[in-house]
This record gives sequence, C-alpha cells and structure tokens, in this order.
Amino acid sequence: MPAQNAKSLCDFIDASPTPYHAVDSAQATLNAVGAVRLDERDAWRLEPGRTYYVARDGASLVAFRMGRLAPSEAGFAFAGAHTDAPGLRARIEKSVAARGFERAAVEAYGGPIHSTWLDRPLSLAGRVVVRSAGGRTERRLVNFARPVAVIPNLAIHFNRDMNKGVEYAMNGSLLPIVSASGHNGKEGGAGASWLVRAVAAELCVETDAVVAAELTFVDAAPSIAFGMDSELLSAPRIDNLEGCHAVLSAFASATARDHGQVAVLFDNEEIGSGTSRGADSAFLRDIVERIVALSDGSGPEAAHRALARSFSVSVDGAQGWHPSYADKFDEDFAPVLNGGPAVKANANVRYATDAVGEAAFRGLCESSGVPCQRFRMRADLAPGTTIGPISSAMLGVRTVDVGVPMLAMHSCRETAGAYDHDYMISALRALYASGPSIVD
Repeated sequence: MPAQNAKSLCDFIDASPTPYHAVDSAQATLNAVGAVRLDERDAWRLEPGRTYYVARDGASLVAFRMGRLAPSEAGFAFAGAHTDAPGLRARIEKSVAARGFERAAVEAYGGPIHSTWLDRPLSLAGRVVVRSAGGRTERRLVNFARPVAVIPNLAIHFNRDMNKGVEYAMNGSLLPIVSASGHNGKEGGAGASWLVRAVAAELCVETDAVVAAELTFVDAAPSIAFGMDSELLSAPRIDNLEGCHAVLSAFASATARDHGQVAVLFDNEEIGSGTSRGADSAFLRDIVERIVALSDGSGPEAAHRALARSFSVSVDGAQGWHPSYADKFDEDFAPVLNGGPAVKANANVRYATDAVGEAAFRGLCESSGVPCQRFRMRADLAPGTTIGPISSAMLGVRTVDVGVPMLAMHSCRETAGAYDHDYMISALRALYASGPSIVD
C-alpha cells in the first residue's frame, strides 16, 4: 500500500524551493487549521488552547499551541527542523558572457555535492526587493518553476580521466548557462545582467525597479515517488524539508493538551545557524519567554521552570545505509530506508541525544507502532550536526536528534523511504499528545 503522506511531502517540497517559500507554505498549512499570525512588533494577547505562529524575516517560523495549564506547571513539547538546503546562490548583478553564451555567477551555500548539479535542468527561485513608482520598497517571492539554466559537463574527449574524479571550480565550470544567442565574439559593456532582466520580467517590473535579491538555482524536475509500492522518494531538499513537513503535519493535526506544543522551523542550519533567524539566535527563546509572561502568573522564575519541564525533538535527515558504499558505515548503526526514524548520537555531541532522550523517543515510537533505528557515524569519520545541540544549549531543554534515513545527502537530488515519512509523523504526533511528561 502506498505511503499515506508521500504525495503531500512531494507537493510541499516542490512548492518550497527556498526557505522563504517553505515558510510561505508552512503559513498556508497553519492558516488552514485556524492559526493566528502574530507580529513580533505588536503586543500579544494569548488564549488557552489557541494556535499561533510567528515568522521572522520570511524564512524561519515558530508555531505554538497554548496549553490548558500554566507553562511553569506543564512545560512544552518542542519539535524543530530547518528550512534551508545546500545549493548554488546567484550573484544577481554580475554578467559572465563570451561568444554568445551568458552565464550566471554563483557561489556555494553550505556544502553541496558539486557534480550533482551538472547536466540537469535548473530553475530559479528566491526573494526580491523591488522599488515601486512611489519610491517605496517591497519584498516579493519569485519562483520560475520551470527550467531556465543548465551547467553542462565537459565532453569526455577533453579529459579521458574524467571518471577518475573531477574538481569543479565554483567561479568557472559551475556557472549555469542561461542564454546562447549565437553571436561570435566576446560580449561586454553596460546593461542589466540576465538575472536582473529575467527576474524583472517574471515580476512584471522594470529592471531598474529590482533593488536586490536572494536567488537560488534549484532542480527543475518535480519530486516523485517510485518503486513497486511507491516506497521510495526522489526529490531535491529532502534534507530537511522532510523534517519541516513532518513537524508541520504532526503539529497541525494535534489538539490542545495541558502542556504547550511548539513547532519551529529555522533557517541557516547548513551554514552554522549563527544568524538572527537561525537556531543559534534568541528567536525561539524570545517567543517562549513571551508566551510564559503572558500566560503564567507564577513570577519571574516561570520561564525557567517551564523550560526545565520541557522536551524537544530535533528532526533532520540521517545517513541511510548505502548498498554501493557499505564499507563507509558501522554495520551496527546503519539505518535502512523504510526501517523507521533513526536516533542520532555522537560522543562529542554533534547530535544532542543522550540516553534519557533516546529512551523517551523510543517510547513514543513504541506507543505509536513505529519502528525505530540508530545512527552513529563510523568511529573514524566525522559526522555532520543539526539544530539539536544549538537549540538545546540556547533553551536548556533535553533534546533528542532523530531523522529519516536517506541516500546522497547534500546532493542536488536525494533519495529516501516514503514509509519513513509516515513513521516520523506518527512519532511526532505522539510527542505532541504525550508532551514532556515522557521524560519524567
């Protein structure tokens, strides 16, 4: 039987080519369940049992449902993920033209696998600041949602050793071709770059109205489920839009309990989280302190007491066992696709998991009939990290790091198990229902 949430996940990924679009998609999901949008600049009035959300700079979001009891008495159940993905960010003003070809200048965001971006149709998306006729500026999202570029490889005849490995220069061989006019000669001179012209045309404004932009090249092919039972997913940005969708799905379907329920989507995890909208910021703690201050009359210690009673699950992809590279894994800690969420741990706390947190998450899985696996990097290899250790340190909240197993993490296109997404949503629903009492 096909996985229940695979199509919804594919639709979410395709609608979310950038963090700005992911948060826009998340807001649509929350609006559909009656959540109230709040502005950090306004005074808030909160009601028990109601659902609210706050977006910061269009790329990060905190949603919360008020508990029936004071937070200092019941705490919070947190689940978090990140909205960004490694890729190629465009340098919008720069033109790179020669012999009729025009290419877009790019730089790497995070740690993409460079070779996977070659020889595939690429689209373009992001946020643009435009100036109106009255001189005011406004922020607008753009999503071309169609192929506009390609990064062609070099023919093997020019490098017979290509299959032994090639290093691709970011300022040379990784520049996407966006136009080929056929002119024989080197172009140059004044005028807007192709990127500025294309964005202006897409937004129906003049080129000089485009003030600034944050644009990303993305895989133009849609996300798909495949296999005999559609048990596999092939999509861009599974790391970590799968986590975002799982958290949102579980949160949106939850009902009010004694404890508070929080869903958080951070930007900038792939570059260390050290921004005003990343996990290494005061964003989430600020929201928690405002919630407690407006709903708890137990004095200045209320926020500290609430956080001490809380529990958090950090959701990010796990490296699934790869049949072509089995030697890279510790066989005892190598989760397989469709074997359930993996609890991720590391002696140097690259993941936030400790024994108590792992036991709590395993209890959630058991209570909801979900299989659970473990992931640990082979001891002589360095793992990645997540928002888990950072948000745990910022809040002082016990946190467990979990993720669905996937292949080719940080590739332009990744592979995961469709059933694992169902399993993750079920486990997170159990978290929001049970609350932080599962670690007592």
